[in-house]
This record gives sequence, structure tokens and C-alpha cells, in this order.
Amino acid sequence: MSAATHLTKLGITVEQAYDFIIANVDQPEIIFDTAEEFAVTTAMLSEITQFSTAVISDYFASFNLDTGKLDDTHILINSDPEALSALIAFNERTGILSNESLRGFVQQSLSDPSQYDSVFGPQFPFQDDDGVYDAEELGVATLNNIPATSESIESLFYGSLINMFLRFDQIELNQIVFFPVAERRGSDDFQAYVFEALSDIPLTVPRPDDNWQDWSSGKRPF
Repeated sequence: MSAATHLTKLGITVEQAYDFIIANVDQPEIIFDTAEEFAVTTAMLSEITQFSTAVISDYFASFNLDTGKLDDTHILINSDPEALSALIAFNERTGILSNESLRGFVQQSLSDPSQYDSVFGPQFPFQDDDGVYDAEELGVATLNNIPATSESIESLFYGSLINMFLRFDQIELNQIVFFPVAERRGSDDFQAYVFEALSDIPLTVPRPDDNWQDWSSGKRPF
């Protein structure tokens, strides 16, 4: 999404944003915090200022500010899902893998079940102001203008997770399940393995209901 389109949602023009940045150029924390608050990404700052994203990143880095934080603005996915976009879909299953069933299971495992719905809300307050989520807000080019409700995001989350689960054959699934949980986040090897496994069509497909016991015992793939 262009900076102009995004700023219009906030009632701000590109010129006003530029003036704000220039007025605070010697106070990078103010620029950074404001950009982070209103989901203005590094690419948008580049469009506003006409400086390259590399220059902007270096500018903030010189003050120990990481522009990577500015780019985590999407509700569903913050990386490029193009190769796996076919897996992203609403959950229309019934029975044990229905949204209702999965919701009940997860809520039972939470110390505060009331926190459940907040997980499926917008990243920023303005994202649901118009009643729909667009492709930029979701982070998925193939989705657009879905109802801005927690039920929509919940269904997309479970539907996509199940589709991913079904892409693994039994050997891949076992390797993922038993990869140390503490080492998954930030592990390039783990991420590369999962991506490769998701890109393959399995020769033998594990049935979700057959593996439900593993899920319910805490041995989840992610």
C-alpha cells in the first residue's frame, strides 16, 4: 500500500507527514514511535521523504532503533506468503476441527479465557474502522475486504493452520513436532525446513483427527 493511501485512512496528507518528519529530524525517537504507532512502514517513510529504505534504516540504526519493528503491521502475515498463498483460507470444517471446537479447546488451556478474542483483533485500532480488512491490513494479496471481526481472523487462522498441517507427511510432521520449542523462533534451519515441507505435496497425508491427540497434549507443529 502506498503511503498516500495509508495516510488517508488516518486523515493525514503526505505533505503533513513530511513536515512532521523534517520538524523532528533531530529527534528520531519521536519519528520512530509515531511511525510505529500508526503502522507507517519503512517503505512508506521512503515514499514520504524520497530517501531510500536503506538510508532510513541506517538513520534509525545510528540511534539503536530497528526499522524491522515498523514493518510488522499486518494482522495475519508479515512475511511474503506468495508461494504458500493457496494454503490461506477460511476454516469451513465441522466436528472436532470446527472453529467452535478449536475455540473451546484453546480457551480451556488459557489461564484467562477472556484474552482469547484479543488474539484475533486488529494490530492497530484504525484497521477495523471501515468494517473490513483489506489485503494490506491482512498481509495477504489474495484476500481483500473481509469482515473486520475476530471471527473472520479466527477462521482464517485455523483454516490456514489445518491446510499447512495437511501438507506435511508423517516424517516431516514428526521432525517438526519434536524440534525443541525454545529453538524454533529465530531458527533459520527450522524456518527453512518448514517452508520446504509446506512447498511439497506429501506422499502420505496424516489425517487431522488421527493426530488430534498429539495436538491436545501440547505437541503442536508451531
